Amino acid sequence: MNKEKLRDAVICKENDSVLEVSRILRDTGVRHLIVVDNKNSPVGIISTVDICNRVVSRELNPKKTKAKEIMTKPIQTSDVEESYESAYRKMVAQGTYSIPIVENNELIGELDFNQLFCKFKEEE
Repeated sequence: MNKEKLRDAVICKENDSVLEVSRILRDTGVRHLIVVDNKNSPVGIISTVDICNRVVSRELNPKKTKAKEIMTKPIQTSDVEESYESAYRKMVAQGTYSIPIVENNELIGELDFNQLFCKFKEEE
């Protein structure tokens, strides 16, 4: 994969509060973010729907609830050395529209379906 063509991943730390997570989502305008551990390795994902379904509807305190308590886990990642096709297959298997890209287990970016579509279109 070409590192320069990866999208910057929007992240939070696993011990961030859900309130902070919701502010990151609001400020960046994205619908999901990747949760990383203290080694910057992806450990989960949180979407705006997760906040509604796992926090608001359960009346949990967003200031006290941690990202690691509501994140979807485990998540698939793709190594930067893998092919675009391999990343696509993982996305399809997981039913997602994006996948975190890692190098030496450290998050370096994100690849989404639109980027893959454009890549495959270039190869035609």
